[in-house]
Amino acid sequence: MVNVYDLVANFYENDDGWNAVLRREYVEGFLRKEAWNGVEDDELQDEWEYILMLCLYLGHAEIYLGDMSEDDIVDAVAWCGRNVTDFEISYNSVKEFLEVIGGLFVYLKERHAISSALAPHMAKTQLLKDDGTLALINSEGDFLPGEYKRVEYAAADVPTKIFLNMGDALAELLEELHDYFQKDSFNLDLERAVFFYHGFFSTDKMEVEPETEEFWQCFWDYFLFDYHLIADDKTPLQHFADNGKSNNLELVNELCKSRLAIFTVEEACEEGFYACKDFLTNEEYSLNLPLDIDADIKDMLVVGHIFYNKTMVMNYVRCFQINPIARKRLHGLLDSFYNWYKIQEPHGTMADFVARHPMVVRRLTYFSAHYFAINGFNYKTNVQNYSPDEEISEDDVVVKYIQKIMRPQHFSCRDISLASRLWKDFSKAQPNDLKNPELWASGVVETYLRLNGVYSYSPQSIKEMSWNVPRQDLNLATEQIKQKLGIETYDPRYCNEEGFLMMMFSKKL
Repeated sequence: MVNVYDLVANFYENDDGWNAVLRREYVEGFLRKEAWNGVEDDELQDEWEYILMLCLYLGHAEIYLGDMSEDDIVDAVAWCGRNVTDFEISYNSVKEFLEVIGGLFVYLKERHAISSALAPHMAKTQLLKDDGTLALINSEGDFLPGEYKRVEYAAADVPTKIFLNMGDALAELLEELHDYFQKDSFNLDLERAVFFYHGFFSTDKMEVEPETEEFWQCFWDYFLFDYHLIADDKTPLQHFADNGKSNNLELVNELCKSRLAIFTVEEACEEGFYACKDFLTNEEYSLNLPLDIDADIKDMLVVGHIFYNKTMVMNYVRCFQINPIARKRLHGLLDSFYNWYKIQEPHGTMADFVARHPMVVRRLTYFSAHYFAINGFNYKTNVQNYSPDEEISEDDVVVKYIQKIMRPQHFSCRDISLASRLWKDFSKAQPNDLKNPELWASGVVETYLRLNGVYSYSPQSIKEMSWNVPRQDLNLATEQIKQKLGIETYDPRYCNEEGFLMMMFSKKL
């Protein structure tokens, strides 16, 4: 069972620099005095959180504790309300904060560490009104209208909200997410995600042993952060942020800012941080990585989710040792896949590509480290200067029929969008009055299925889900679409995630 002294030790041992802000011996001495006076450990842990918040404020504002005025204490309360997720401003919480900090100041004055202990008491008279309400600040930590001087001299906010108990909050959130996505309504998505995660691969080419605890941890990491849901094309985490209920909404929103990245580890810095460089964009950042102190970082590539203002990664990172020649080939191959994707999304960035095709990034990195030498990307296309029409009318009768065919077969909204784009391109290239919308919708769907090269629908199956359009008519419509648009296998204009994954296993790599 972790006690308050374990928490204090962990804080100072992780970064000895905090001793310059408030010495560890003073914190432990104050807490022991409180314990001697009958304060239980759970209350001591609450007091430690208030002291920790004060330390964070002092470190950020770059002022000394002994120099703090009553206005500085007021600013500290407001800053913590705006920046520390765990601190919800109310009359009672502010009162508790000031009482704990006031007691600490008294203790420090008794130890001759500071010259005056009045600042917290004077701040209390400014912030706490006799009617049980707060003055000067609102519940968000913002100063009230008219407090111009305080706003002018207030400590700046941090770029990312601070979570005092990130580990506990994350564990609780993951439980909430698991419960939410175990609903029957997400069964098809979970099955589809498992297929994306390892259904394309033989057992001997798996990153981790199927059905093990490690497998499911890694799978949920992929599912929550990278997978796109059938119904709305959002990641499950973003869908939950928009539709779910959580005790940790601020953490949900913070995690929604995360992104999948592949990066090199350049060198170890201090206190568990490493200088890293994005493998695909060369962006540099400093990350707190869960690596052993003696880990061999030479030729290391790491795949994981970066969040918290690009300073942290989720625990489920994958580390690979890949020699320079193999890294160069991998980089070239990923860049070629990105260029294939950019034909479909001309304004897409490398980050957009990684977000849209996370399993391409994950699997090619894994295979480069473990299985085969990649010769290069040998796909070619005749598509040039493609400009997709972003305005696809929902009133288009053929689009409506495409939806009627694809939705009952549980195609994703992304698939429906790409198939509708195919129809839009064809209808622009073939401007004549196109009668029989059921036939053209069926031809579009069959063309879309065949170009992606992954679906096993037989001609009879396609005929049946297309209202039994005569096979001969369907063949003619499909052929006309292919000829007019110059449809290619894995056509970059309409290739979906499954199509990109199938390209990886072609003999052309």
